Amino acid sequence: MDGQESIIVCIGKRSKKMFGYASFIEWHRTSFYIKSQYLPLQTMKVSIHGTDPRPQHLGKQHFRLDVERDHLVQAALDAGGGWGADPGQYLPLDFVGREIDEHTLHIVRFSADWTMFVKGVPSAPIPQLQPGVTLHAVGPAPPPGQVTHVDLYLSTGEPYWPDEQLARARNAGFGPIVNSAGMKLTAVVAKRSTQFEQDPLGDLVGDAPFEDCVRGIAAKVDDTGLLWMCEKMMPRTRLGSARPVRGRRDKSHQG
Repeated sequence: MDGQESIIVCIGKRSKKMFGYASFIEWHRTSFYIKSQYLPLQTMKVSIHGTDPRPQHLGKQHFRLDVERDHLVQAALDAGGGWGADPGQYLPLDFVGREIDEHTLHIVRFSADWTMFVKGVPSAPIPQLQPGVTLHAVGPAPPPGQVTHVDLYLSTGEPYWPDEQLARARNAGFGPIVNSAGMKLTAVVAKRSTQFEQDPLGDLVGDAPFEDCVRGIAAKVDDTGLLWMCEKMMPRTRLGSARPVRGRRDKSHQG
C-alpha cells in the first residue's frame, strides 16, 4: 500500500468483462475529489474539503455531494445519466463521516451486491486506463449472498486501514493519497455478507418492469454520517429530473 497521487477504482468481474461504474479519486490543494469515469455521470462530484481559509471552503473541514457543472446536466440525461426525480431530494448533500477515532473518519462507502453481476444485468462501461493515474484498481465482484464494499477513510494522523496487516496480506488496501494539508485518504476493499450492514437505500426497482430499469448509482447518508454510493438497478423514471433542486438539505440522491 504505497502512496498514490490519484486512483481509479471499480467493482467488477474481469473474467466475464462485467463491471460497475469506475470512480476517479484525486486531490487538489486541501481537498479530495471523487467523480465517475463515465461521462454521463460526471455531473456528480463528491468533495472532501480540509480546513482552508478561502471563502468558497467555509474556513473549515466539510464534505458534500453536489453538481460539478450545471450546464452538463441535460447532456448527461440525454446520454442516459442524471439526477433522481423523487420529491424531497435537494442538493448539496452534506455529510460528516463516521468517527473511527479522534484522527480518523470513515467517509464514503462504495457498495455493489451480487445481484449487480448476474446474467441479464447490464454492465457499466469497461474501466479505461487514464494517463497520470497512479493506481487502477478493481475490487472483486461478490458471490451470491455477498456484497463488495470499497471503504474510504480520512485521517489527520497516520494513514488508516482497518486490520492493516490483513489488508496488506490480501492486497486489499490502497493509498494513501495525501493533500497539501497533510490529510491522508485511504481505502480498503472487502467482501461481506449482505446481512453484515445493509445499505440505507434498499430496493429501488419496486414494481417497475425490469426492462424499464437501468444500472445507476444511488447515494444516501446514513445515521452515522457515512455517505453510501450504491450501485443499484432503478427505474428510468428516477433519471427524469433535468436539474437538481437546491436550497434545502436532504440525505438521499439517486442518479
